Amino acid sequence: MNFLSLINEMNRVLLNTSDLEVGLDRCLKLLATELRLDCVLIDKNFLNEETNRIYVENIYEWKVSDEIKRVDDELLSSFSYEDIYEIFSNTLAIGKPLFRNSMSEVVNQTKIGDFFMDNGLKSFFIAPIYFNSTHWGNLSLFDYKEERNWNEIEDELMLAVGILSSFFKNMETRDLFGQELCSNHAAKMATLGEMASGIAHEINNPLFVINGYASKIDSAIERGILDVHELKNISQMIQRHCKRVTSIISGLRLISRKSKLDELEVRNFKEIIESTIDISKERIRLAGIELINKMDNIDDISIECHPEQISQVIVNLLNNSYDSLSTRQAERWISLDMVELEDRVIFSLTDSGERIASEIAKKIMQPFFTTKDSDKGTGLGLSISKEIILKHGGNFYLDEHCENMRFIIELPKLDFE
Repeated sequence: MNFLSLINEMNRVLLNTSDLEVGLDRCLKLLATELRLDCVLIDKNFLNEETNRIYVENIYEWKVSDEIKRVDDELLSSFSYEDIYEIFSNTLAIGKPLFRNSMSEVVNQTKIGDFFMDNGLKSFFIAPIYFNSTHWGNLSLFDYKEERNWNEIEDELMLAVGILSSFFKNMETRDLFGQELCSNHAAKMATLGEMASGIAHEINNPLFVINGYASKIDSAIERGILDVHELKNISQMIQRHCKRVTSIISGLRLISRKSKLDELEVRNFKEIIESTIDISKERIRLAGIELINKMDNIDDISIECHPEQISQVIVNLLNNSYDSLSTRQAERWISLDMVELEDRVIFSLTDSGERIASEIAKKIMQPFFTTKDSDKGTGLGLSISKEIILKHGGNFYLDEHCENMRFIIELPKLDFE
């Protein structure tokens, strides 16, 4: 059977199966037999709310013989993506497979990696299972007898994973995954709704003002009283709020757009920051948080960057400050400042929150570490922000000497010489 026929058969089996275990067993036995695999696993991601770490739990396992040791549940549950974050962030986290044709290629060791090595694993292929834009779990294929060139069948295997993703989605729809997946879906929808609500409010506020002034013009026409001076003032106010909507949309486009791979742009750093701030400043104001911009006297400073990535870092910092201050009873403010040095520019975002304990400060940049509730934070924002700035040749850190919460971004200035 060629691979295309295998995929068609797997698809046929799953389409005609309404039972999770039966469907997986038939489908994955086909895959294992055709590829002569020694072991097939499917793991599902779970969030441990006590440790706030994502771990994996085995939901299906097939072995060619009992000689192959089963992965101990305790060992599996002790594993976290944090243990292989650099590898994870470049593969599974972005929908790409993680595989090694030979175990001699394995550099980063973990306890679970040691387990497979000790039991004679020769090669492996781990493919992420995604649906609803969420990394649900993984399909893992293992060879114990001989090494394998997974590159030759990588694309076909990812097609097979796509079929499994559709199957799991169908199972969710039929409620065969139970209440947990439904609650996760509801949480995602709530987050999406909150985001949409925030954006709608940012745009609706100036639109309401524009509508009010338009109504005022209608009323003046009906009364036959048209004051040129008043009309000019109304026109200026409408234009001002139109610019407000335009700046919000520009900021959203800046965040959402994708640059071509490795294509850096020469941009005004201050302009990127101010365009990004426009998206959130009304929400911040309505929460009673004072936004202090100390960058008015800063000249244009050019940097070479991916502007949408820099904007994402600023948004993350603003969101973190908003989350920590919005329920605070004491003074609430966010201050933005910029200093230009000979070779670099330093941007700081400070809020009125108290400086965190040194124990937390040491961990705050670690992937998956968060001080927020589990439904409000993944613990990835600051670690990804740091990675973005480092890739731009800069530095990103928490100022532990400041009495308040202050994050620093340092970026190299563009040298035109």
